Amino acid sequence: MNILSVAYTEILWRPLFNGLVFFYTTLPMEDLGLAIVALTVAIRLILAPLLLKQQRAQRQLAELQPELKRIQEKYKGDREAQGKAVMQFYATHRVNPFSGCLILLIQLPILIALFQVFRQGFEDSALNYLYTFIQNPGTLDPLSFGVLDLARGNIYLGVVAAFTQYLQTKLAAPPTTPGSGGAGDFAKALQWQTTYFFPLLILFWSYTLPSALTLYWTTLNFFGILQEVVMRKMSDRISRPVA
Repeated sequence: MNILSVAYTEILWRPLFNGLVFFYTTLPMEDLGLAIVALTVAIRLILAPLLLKQQRAQRQLAELQPELKRIQEKYKGDREAQGKAVMQFYATHRVNPFSGCLILLIQLPILIALFQVFRQGFEDSALNYLYTFIQNPGTLDPLSFGVLDLARGNIYLGVVAAFTQYLQTKLAAPPTTPGSGGAGDFAKALQWQTTYFFPLLILFWSYTLPSALTLYWTTLNFFGILQEVVMRKMSDRISRPVA
C-alpha cells in the first residue's frame, strides 16, 4: 500500500502541484485562477494525441452508422445474433464503440490527484513538496480574479461546468440508432450517462468541492468544445465537393 501511495504522490500529485505553483509564480500576476487555466492548457496538450484519436474513432463510427443499421435490421428478431454481428462489425472495422467514454476514464486519476492538490495545496506545509527548481511563493492565495474563493465550492461556476460538459459531450457524440443490441446498447447507455448524469454530478459536486477543481473542469470543457468545432470545420472542408 505504501508503494502505491508513493507512486501516486510522485507520478501524479507532486508533478501537478509543482506545475500549479510554477504557473502561479511565473505568470505576470500571482493569481491562482490564471495558474489553473495555464495548468489545464498544459494537461490538454499532453492528452492531445489521445483526444484526437478519440475524435477520429467517433467520426469513423458515425460514418459506419448506415451499414451498422442494415446489420441491426437484418437480425432484428434475434438480439443474441444481432449482438454478435454488431461486435463482429466493430472488430472488422477496428472501431471501439466506447471511445467517447474512455477519455473520461483516463482523466479520472488526474481529476482525483487535482482534487488532492486543491484540497491540500492551500496549506503552507504542502510547499515542502516543491522541486528545488520551483520558486517557493511562501503561500498560495485562493482568492482569484478578486472575487472567486477557489478554496470553497461555488454553485455558479458549477452551473457553467455542468453546461459545458453537456455541450462538449453532445458535440462529440456520434449519432446512434435504436435497437442496436449487445455492445451497442451498452455504449448507448454509457453515452447517456456521460451526456446527462455526469453534468448533474458535476453540479452536485460544485457545492462541496473546491471551486478550483470546478474551474479546471470548466476550462478543460471549453478547450474540448473549441477543438470539436475546429475538427468539424476541417472535416467539412475535406468532405465538401470541389465545384
